[in-house]
Amino acid sequence: MGRHLVDELILGGVDVTVLVRSDSGADALRAAGATVIRGDLGRPSGWERAARDADVVFHAALPRITPPLRHRQLRTLAKKAEAGAATLRDVVGGDTNVVVLSCAIGDSRGPLSIAEPGLAAERGLRGTGTRVVRLPWAYGRTGFLADMQRGLVMRRFRIVGSGTNTIALISARDGARAAMAAADAPPGTYSAAEDSLPTQQELVHHICVTRGVPRPDHLPPRIASVSLGGVVVEALVADQVVTALPLPGFRPRHAWREALVRSTAPRDTDSGWGRALASHHHRIGVVRRGRQAGYWDLRAPGG
Repeated sequence: MGRHLVDELILGGVDVTVLVRSDSGADALRAAGATVIRGDLGRPSGWERAARDADVVFHAALPRITPPLRHRQLRTLAKKAEAGAATLRDVVGGDTNVVVLSCAIGDSRGPLSIAEPGLAAERGLRGTGTRVVRLPWAYGRTGFLADMQRGLVMRRFRIVGSGTNTIALISARDGARAAMAAADAPPGTYSAAEDSLPTQQELVHHICVTRGVPRPDHLPPRIASVSLGGVVVEALVADQVVTALPLPGFRPRHAWREALVRSTAPRDTDSGWGRALASHHHRIGVVRRGRQAGYWDLRAPGG
């Protein structure tokens, strides 16, 4: 999501500064036209002046889903998310427009466990003039849905449960556009998602037909939890709904039937399915309305 936001800002004529915790990807960001700063969210001395001077600060608090992800790991991620957001709150106070990208994955009873890191970041920023944009599962070059596609190509992913549950989606590029639109909205909690909600089975079958690979069979949730983790399985089998207020004036440009498969280049290598890893990204960004702006991207400790 972070790179898409950088690209959209640069396309809009905004000068962008990216804060990175490591040098990985820094050259590509510079080549795209961004200024890169090396720093750490937990140590604001290197970036606090830029944050305080900015007109808008973006903080993307969405987890990177790398199965298996279990509830104990999720609690750790949530604590880190809240601490990082609180550091940002202490730096910018209530005078800066803050846009936080959070998670809208939930059912009729409310947010699911997978949304907890995003909700924790929202809590950490409480008290500022925050615009929260809750997003469902985003598809793009990387992330869980990209890994799902590769898993299907490699015949390593199966439909979990009956597959009749609905899944809310948005393209990563539309998610970035939603973040930019939120900067002009009043403080509040908003959502951005495509109108069409496919079932899990419909989504998987569409990917298989488009990729030219066999359709998989089904796996009971209890067994799927061994390899995917209970957090991911809970989200995969839930009838997802998006309940937050729609973002004023925003409409997605992409639709999953046309854009989901096209957004992910096919690869034959294993990108993480079956590995016992769980990682989390925090991204914060600074955007100035004039000639200069910034977007920051850093990996959270342990991510």
